[in-house]
Amino acid sequence: MREPSDVIQFPQGGDTLDRVGQDVLARLQHAAATAEQNVQHALGVAHQASMQLRVAEDRIVKLEAEMGSYKERAERAEQWLRRISHEIEQTFPSRRQPQAEDYAPRQSGFRR
Repeated sequence: MREPSDVIQFPQGGDTLDRVGQDVLARLQHAAATAEQNVQHALGVAHQASMQLRVAEDRIVKLEAEMGSYKERAERAEQWLRRISHEIEQTFPSRRQPQAEDYAPRQSGFRR
């Protein structure tokens, strides 16, 4: 009985069948090596993409934190503006409500 680790040896004759069998095995080995190279390349690309994704995710987290800080500052600035506006209204009460024409540009005496 043959051991499973035994390799079948083909006779080294000039038989066409043997040459074709050897050629098929050689091509199969070449295909396997090429497939392995492709897998290694794909793994490398996937690893690079994964690292870039992590960097982008970290940047997003930092930007979101920064955005939250700016939002908080903007809200505080609005609160200060409301407080200042209220103080101005209390300190300098207006006798009338401002009208739209109060904000319009003044007409100059210059005519064309």
